[in-house]
Amino acid sequence: MVIGIVLIGVEFSNFKSLLNGHVKFETLAPEEINEDLIVDASITANFGAFIEEYEENTKTHVTRTTSLYYIIWTGDEDAEDFRYMGIKVPVADESAMEAMAEATYNYEYSDPIEYSGAINKMTDEEYGYFKDYFLESGFTEEEIEDYTLPYYIQVGALIGGAAVFVYVILGIGVVLLLIGIIRLAMVLSGSGLNTIKKELEAAGFTESDAEYEYESAKTFDKSGDIRIGRRMTFYMMGSKPHVIANEKIVWVYQNTTTHRTNGIKTGTTYSVVVNTYEKKSMHLGVDKESIAQEILEYVNETMPWAVVGYNDDISKMYNRDYQNFLQLRYNQPRQDLF
Repeated sequence: MVIGIVLIGVEFSNFKSLLNGHVKFETLAPEEINEDLIVDASITANFGAFIEEYEENTKTHVTRTTSLYYIIWTGDEDAEDFRYMGIKVPVADESAMEAMAEATYNYEYSDPIEYSGAINKMTDEEYGYFKDYFLESGFTEEEIEDYTLPYYIQVGALIGGAAVFVYVILGIGVVLLLIGIIRLAMVLSGSGLNTIKKELEAAGFTESDAEYEYESAKTFDKSGDIRIGRRMTFYMMGSKPHVIANEKIVWVYQNTTTHRTNGIKTGTTYSVVVNTYEKKSMHLGVDKESIAQEILEYVNETMPWAVVGYNDDISKMYNRDYQNFLQLRYNQPRQDLF
């Protein structure tokens, strides 16, 4: 649930922008410009760059300019109320934007450059460079406050693949949130608790027995999904807790599954298979082979009536000659096994 909420929170503002659709930048009054907008802008004038953004190769220390921030104004040529703000363009547009800036200062017309992107609020660092540009141009603090907006158009943001990315991340967030809500509802409804209560009753244990065993049981990883006590073993299947009476366990072994896609190995998963006297089998997933081996060693030390480990002969005996299988360890006198 937490991961889902975080993903939704991160992309919610972008999602709102996408829902609002594209707006013609020149039609916006200064007070209408905010971070929730995606705009189509036809830029015919700019007043030079105030930030050059670059990346540096940490090994060679060679720098490469990636984008530039230019000063533009809002509205169209007929607007009576306008403000100065920024636009962030790729470095590939530097020549065209510089030529436009020169034409702007010479009061010459430039062919428009069409851009689409999202409006972002400047960070403190970006606004610092923006403000310095105007101070160096002779503006006062009051004039900067009155005639500028701390926003810029980020060209390409929330357009095409970037928009798809927002929907994908938001979708993942929604799915995770729903899964979390469903699991929480299952816990609150008591369905998992009812299951373990029935298993305790069938094994002849009380809830107080289980609480004591659970607290003193040995855990094998940080999640604590598998706990082995003196008389009971606790484990999780999905969101539901379960319990097995240790005296009913007859065979425990490690199961290793290799996953392949088109013949190429893509991963390996491990589980501990627990078989009970009633020939019920539980696969308890673990993260590492070392954890599975630790569990097997612990079972071998604390449950001498259980067969530990796997080979084909044991498997055949378990499936075809169960009574002789029980004679291996389970039906042996318990006092001789401790």
